[in-house]
Parts: sequence; C-alpha cells; structure tokens
Amino acid sequence: MKAKRTFYSERIYPLLFMFAVTFFCILLTSGLHLATQDKAITNERSFTRRAILNAGGVDFENTTEGIEEAYQSKIEEKDGYYVADSENGKRYIIPVEGPGLWGAITIMAGFEEDLSTFSGIAIVSQNETPGLGARIEEPWFTEQFRGKQAPFTLVEEGTADAATEVDAITGATRTSEYFRNLTNRAADDAKRIIGGE
Repeated sequence: MKAKRTFYSERIYPLLFMFAVTFFCILLTSGLHLATQDKAITNERSFTRRAILNAGGVDFENTTEGIEEAYQSKIEEKDGYYVADSENGKRYIIPVEGPGLWGAITIMAGFEEDLSTFSGIAIVSQNETPGLGARIEEPWFTEQFRGKQAPFTLVEEGTADAATEVDAITGATRTSEYFRNLTNRAADDAKRIIGGE
C-alpha cells in the first residue's frame, strides 16, 4: 500500500528536518568554538611571543610556560615595538608586514642597539607555497640575517659569502625577493619607529 502524499510530507517536513539539522550543526560548531576559544587565544599569543623572543635572540624553554616566563622577564612592550634585555645590551623588535607571492608575510625583526644590525628574524605568518616559498620559515633561511645589515642582495642558494648577501630559496625566487624587500624595509622602519628618524 502506497503512503499518501500530502503537502505537509512533501514540502513542510523536509524544511523542518533541514532546519533542525542545520540548527543542531550550528549549535555544535558554536559550542566547540566557545569551548576552545581560550586555548586558541593562548596558543596564538604564545606563538607571537615566541617569534618576539626569537627575533630578540632571547633564550627560552620552548613550552607555553617557558615562553611566557621568558617573555615576562626579558621583554618590555613599547608603543609599536618591543625591547629585549640580553647579555649584549638592549635589542629592539618590530613587527613588519609586506606582500608575499600568495598573501601577506608578517615577521618580527630584531635589531641590536644600532638599529641596523639584525639580532634575528622570526616568521609570524605567511601563505607561501609549501615546500617552496614556505621554506622562509626554515631556520637556515631566517638565521642567515642574524648579525648582518641591510640592504641585502640575493644570491643562489648556498653561495652567500658577503656581508650583504643572503641565499635565495631555489624554486621560490619571487618569495625570496618579497622577503628581501621586507627585511630591507625593516631596518628603515626600525629607525623611524624606535629612533624617531
């Protein structure tokens, strides 16, 4: 025997069912978001603080507690920049953002007291191609700026030997150029933001 088709069973019931499923999914997603929001904020703050510590050349234990302890004891927040206490004196860290190949690249650039010599660079965010441009996050790439002064010139990967040369990433020439431009600009930004020039 065939079930009788009615306006309710063909039109209203499917709408009510979709509404109930959608409402349940929204509640579930919202609940998960609210339940994990504090942890996400803590992780994001910890990631940024780790970048500041790395750029300032500050030693720390790479745990949430270690990062927080080092940040609270060694970093002073100023208007638009950070000051790190190190064995070699004060170091200044500024956030710098610029274009990349697929989106913005944000770094923390650390400088010695002369505001010209890099004490370190740390990536905060980037959207470059994994395995190519995203290699800007690899320690060998960021460490090559430490102790050097801008302006930088790019050379083939593995061949930098002059004080102003930095290795480009093989297969990611455009990202390397964007990063070089960002670091070259960082020195001028540091003098303007911190030195008032």
